[in-house]
Parts: sequence; C-alpha cells; structure tokens
Amino acid sequence: MQYAFHPVALLVASGGLSPVTPSSAGLPISSGINTILSWLMWGALILCGAGALLSAGTMAFANHSSRPDLSVRAKTGLLWALGGAFLIGVAIPLVNAFYGLA
Repeated sequence: MQYAFHPVALLVASGGLSPVTPSSAGLPISSGINTILSWLMWGALILCGAGALLSAGTMAFANHSSRPDLSVRAKTGLLWALGGAFLIGVAIPLVNAFYGLA
C-alpha cells in the first residue's frame, strides 16, 4: 500500500512556512469582542452561582422534608454548578497555556 502526501503537508514538514500568531491589531471590533467575552463569562458565573444557591436550598428543603431522592438530585445540581464555575474560571488560562506550547 502506497501513501501519498499532500503538497501543503510536505511544505509544512520541510519548514517552508513560518508560524502564524494571532493578533488583534487592525481589527476594529477587538475591544468589543473582549467586552462581549467578559460579559458572557460574568453571566455564566452568575448562573452557576444561582444554580449552586438553588441546589443548596433544595438540599436543605429535601433533608427537612425527608425526601432523599430530591436531596440526591440537589447534590448533583450543586456539583454541576461548581464544576461549571471551575471550567469558566479556568477556560482562558487553559487556552493561553496551550497557545504558549505552540
């Protein structure tokens, strides 16, 4: 079986292309994009916080009213809310760390 290589892959493998780095220079809406991303992050963190508070309140109500099934669902909701908040907080540093590896 014979493998054929794509000409672009050969050019990249031979070192013919210089690395490309992303830059926001010259983009008229780059500050607007950063603002929208910050708003989205804050909105998502607010929703995670509200989810955690509602789950904690549901857990307290479920334990007080002797409903173990509702308590388990509330604990699961609390873990999802905390996990979501963690992922939101670590998303940008992870992207920057992986970008630094290239």
